Amino acid sequence: MSMLKTLLVLRISTFTNLLIYYAQRMPLIGRLIPDSLYARLDLKNGFAAAVFLLQILYGFAIRFAYFGLMLYVPVMFMSKDMEPDVRLNAFYHVLFMLSFVISAVSSATILEPKREKYVAVKLMRLSPAHYMKAVLLYKYATFLIYSLPAMFVFVSLLGGSALEALLVTVSLTLWRAGSEFLHAKVYDKIGVILIKHMLIAWTTIGVGVIAAYAPLFLDMPPFAGELVRSLWVCLVFAILGIVLIIGLAAYRGYAEVVNAATKRDDPLLDLGKMVVETQKTSVQAKESDYAEAAVLGSKVAGKRGYAYLNAIFMARHGSQIRKPVLKRVAVFGAIGVAVFLFSLTGKERLEALPWSFNTIVSALVLVMYFLTVGEKVCRSFFYNCDIHLLRYSFYRKAAPQHFSIRLLTIIWLNALVAAAVAFALTLISLARGGEGSLELTMLWVGLVALSVFFSVHHLFLYYIFQPYSTELNVKNPAYHIINTSVSVAGGLSLALKPTVIAFACIWSGLALVYVLIAIVAVRKYSARTFRVK
Repeated sequence: MSMLKTLLVLRISTFTNLLIYYAQRMPLIGRLIPDSLYARLDLKNGFAAAVFLLQILYGFAIRFAYFGLMLYVPVMFMSKDMEPDVRLNAFYHVLFMLSFVISAVSSATILEPKREKYVAVKLMRLSPAHYMKAVLLYKYATFLIYSLPAMFVFVSLLGGSALEALLVTVSLTLWRAGSEFLHAKVYDKIGVILIKHMLIAWTTIGVGVIAAYAPLFLDMPPFAGELVRSLWVCLVFAILGIVLIIGLAAYRGYAEVVNAATKRDDPLLDLGKMVVETQKTSVQAKESDYAEAAVLGSKVAGKRGYAYLNAIFMARHGSQIRKPVLKRVAVFGAIGVAVFLFSLTGKERLEALPWSFNTIVSALVLVMYFLTVGEKVCRSFFYNCDIHLLRYSFYRKAAPQHFSIRLLTIIWLNALVAAAVAFALTLISLARGGEGSLELTMLWVGLVALSVFFSVHHLFLYYIFQPYSTELNVKNPAYHIINTSVSVAGGLSLALKPTVIAFACIWSGLALVYVLIAIVAVRKYSARTFRVK
């Protein structure tokens, strides 16, 4: 219990200090908050109690948001013609794919890189075993407490029983807690941190999301729903989770896994060590890039100033900027060609699928959110260029100039991705007999508009909030809030199911407005906000 109390004090104190820090940087009221507030323990203790209460309310709110937006709303809007019992099965099916499968693979607290681990184990010298056991106990106890009310509400709205909701939630909690032990053992055996292994994590996420929502789109039976509702299946997951939790309690490798999780996010690494740690990441330039940059020739002819700097940068970092784009183009081009060739012998089976652009476009917002490379390019801008230049005032003052140049670059890269997606969908449509020319045109317009929207979105957040720190972390809360809001818009698009014409018009308008807002905001604020943190 003493370790649990220490954990809560550490989290609340950290969160309180962060609130003070960011409140000081708010316009108007920021200058009214003195630095001496950090040392006012009497005020901070009262404030900490309010923060703890807010964290509890936030825990309940986030679970309601998750079950509502990710499960209940898609099921209600995409399965209007289903029987009530089938709709409940669909709810449990999506829950199984997202929470039992995807989250168990892509999320593991025991190996999650967090600053708190470094502070607790490296600086405060807490026992790694005692600290991690307290973290895991707190996480999954609150996971169960926060999830139960949301499950009761949404399951009852779908006609399910409270007992059924209780059994599923308890089995999910035990399974998720037990999966932590599996992650630790995988690291022990083969030295792989699954949540950092991009191929495994994103393949699981991609396949799992498709498997979760495909039955709703294609009117297929939700195959996992009946399984999750079964008493015996719940017992299997619960018993398996308990067995794994017992193994977790007896686990002796906490020091190693905590060290593995904190090594890359060590906030006291000097720059030299940090460069060594990042050499294997996607933002590291390769020798071949510099060899290519040495023979630029006409690529930089006639360019001056920041346009010349941008051309040099793009040439030197082709492996981390152009290759992801080319891979996306190749994948979607191959999908379109493969389906078209398949149609030569199996056109009847393609025509039998419940396909239409009005059905597909509702998912394209989330598809483009994950496919666009704006965030990756901005991260590369920071670590390979701006981390040094932002120390000079002339570069910060010229932010509007290089913002405009970079925006055009990112729009071009994302437009290639959008064109690849549109090309694949066009070939699939033609393979099935074709859509109207207006629908095809508006599909291309909508996808290009999405590419512009996400291009300006990531670059705007970079220049206005500059969320990247020299410690390889993203720690600006406003950045996370706005980014999450945009992803929620993708969920709303799934629920609202706009027509292809409405889709193109809405996102074209949003892209234009966002570009104008970004240009004005960057001109006005970037000299102050675009800096090294």
